[in-house]
Amino acid sequence: MTTLLKTFRWPAVISTVMFLLFLAGDSSLTTGFSSGSPAEAESWPPFETMDLDSILKAHESRFESTDRSVDSVTDTSKLGPVTVEAGFNSVSTSRVTMTSIPFDPSAQERMRFLQEMRSQGQGLQRDLRAEIRSSGDQLENRLIDLLDSRVATLDQRISQNDVSTSTPKKISIPVGEKKLANADKVERMIYPIVQMKGNGTVGSGVVVSNELRPDGGWYTWIVTAYHVVEEVRDFSDMNSTLVKLYFFDPELNRLSETKHIGTEIVAFPESDLSLLRVERDTPWIHVATVASEEVCRSLTVFDQVYAVGCPLGNQPIPTRGEISSQYKEVGDEVYWMVSAPTFFGNSGGGIFRSGDGQLVGISSMIYTYGKRSPMVVPHMGLFVPLSQVRSWLRREGYVHLLEAHEGVPVTASGDISAPSDQDSGSF
Repeated sequence: MTTLLKTFRWPAVISTVMFLLFLAGDSSLTTGFSSGSPAEAESWPPFETMDLDSILKAHESRFESTDRSVDSVTDTSKLGPVTVEAGFNSVSTSRVTMTSIPFDPSAQERMRFLQEMRSQGQGLQRDLRAEIRSSGDQLENRLIDLLDSRVATLDQRISQNDVSTSTPKKISIPVGEKKLANADKVERMIYPIVQMKGNGTVGSGVVVSNELRPDGGWYTWIVTAYHVVEEVRDFSDMNSTLVKLYFFDPELNRLSETKHIGTEIVAFPESDLSLLRVERDTPWIHVATVASEEVCRSLTVFDQVYAVGCPLGNQPIPTRGEISSQYKEVGDEVYWMVSAPTFFGNSGGGIFRSGDGQLVGISSMIYTYGKRSPMVVPHMGLFVPLSQVRSWLRREGYVHLLEAHEGVPVTASGDISAPSDQDSGSF
């Protein structure tokens, strides 16, 4: 700029200086020249005495200061509209004309977005707290309702299990009940077992029901194995099948010596089943708890059971094991297998579910190995499942004998010769 001023004539120089002073914001100079007052013009020193270089340097430094101010305005414009406005005001006082100043429009948008997200987050927190309180109340109400229903069910079961002293009936336990006391196990699995004896052979049977006779006495009904009845029967009377049998005496804690006569009413030789009837003056109240159809359908391999019978003519003996198979073909019939040890004399006895003592089957056969000198495999006994017993009695018209009670277990049995010095066991 200094070079340009030196190349021009003095009028041009004077004009340039005046313009520079105007840009620098010298109000007095601007006012003096605009009014054209001679007095104010005469206050200036002669042009010949002016140091133009000094004047130009001074005003160049003021332009640099102005440029820095403009740059600061440009930089601080990103802070928002308020800062930008202030920058414009400061520039206008110096009479600097600006066409545009850069501005970041996304700053305000980001601030608005953050405010909306913060507001939505607070709303979600309120909704979540309300939902948690509502869910907690619903869960508490459901638990209370469940406890109330369980208590009501227990009260109903207690009322149903009250034993009347006037009417003889078995003591029952709810289906699915676990862990019977030993005394209850004896009553539910030992007392219903009867021993059948005759012709040097011993077998077992299970009491399942009592019925009032027309003459005022009682019928006691027993389910056993068909082959046992055939081996111990009294052949002196060919008109009917009669067997001698003995009930367990709880007071003596052994089999009674009182002999009773059982009459075969119906038989199912194909499935090795027989139904006996005993006439008594009083009912035999120790009746097996017969498993319901629902319980029978729920039985599966690994379910624990007891096999109870009179092996080798002994008192009723329980052995414990599991249902090891639900399908074993023997001829045209299908049997179940039990791992509870069984032996000769268990035939016709009962298989009881270990948890609640319910009768689930009737013992029938036992595995042997070898032809010349057969060896017994005691943990591979076969029994007729109660579902098959129930189907047979339904066809014969005697299913009501089982329906009157809660359940009947299934037993395993077999058939080979016993030692000669004692009664053989039919199995």
